[in-house]
Amino acid sequence: MNESVRMPKEKHWSEVSKNPISDAARALVTGVLRKKDAGSIHDLTAFWEKALTNRTLLDIGVVEHSMEFTTRPGWRHGIFAKLASRAVGVDILVEEVSELNKLGYDVRVCDATSDADLNERFDVIYIGDVIEHVNDPVGLIRFAGRHARPDGEIIVSTPSPFWWRNIQEMISRNTYIGNVDHVRWVTPVNALEIAHRAGVSLKRYYTVETEGNNLMRKFAMRVIKRLIGRTELFTWAYVYVFGPGAEN
Repeated sequence: MNESVRMPKEKHWSEVSKNPISDAARALVTGVLRKKDAGSIHDLTAFWEKALTNRTLLDIGVVEHSMEFTTRPGWRHGIFAKLASRAVGVDILVEEVSELNKLGYDVRVCDATSDADLNERFDVIYIGDVIEHVNDPVGLIRFAGRHARPDGEIIVSTPSPFWWRNIQEMISRNTYIGNVDHVRWVTPVNALEIAHRAGVSLKRYYTVETEGNNLMRKFAMRVIKRLIGRTELFTWAYVYVFGPGAEN
């Protein structure tokens, strides 16, 4: 997963225009994102296995809201702790962190948008469905970059606003109401700008897609894809892979 080839420094949109909605700025960003589009993930478990197995891991936001989530078979940190050679978690929920440590996990109380330093460096920093909740996404990615080894990776997953179910929800309610604790969406163009401001680089990104279990729905989705090509209507989440340090 590590990048072995040094890429030339990418232009930031501000180098071609002072206007962020100008044709020049938008064309530049379109070209950059096209190069970073790494395709679709259809099996997140397989992706985790490839990304985390036998690597040291810092997992940010391990509790996933409450201890109720930590008892479920799909609890991410429970899966990650079995894959990684060493797994450390951080969260701001004091009581839940204490309970997880009693269960044998290595979890620290820490605000991952702060200037704190755990004085450890990791192969992978995983930020699963956290960035849409925090007040300071740039601070979050800076924290991650501070804790990544020079050849490490920062992996961020976050929901997509363009998923057809979200559009359906918006139409039915006249406005979208999903997780009411979210404060933002982070689409690829947003991830690119956050990376620039945080002093890291967006290496690549994936769309996470599912066709569901309904045969008619699968058929309809395949027909739509064939008619209009690659579309984010079937993307329910993004996975961004950042590298510590800006592009050379």
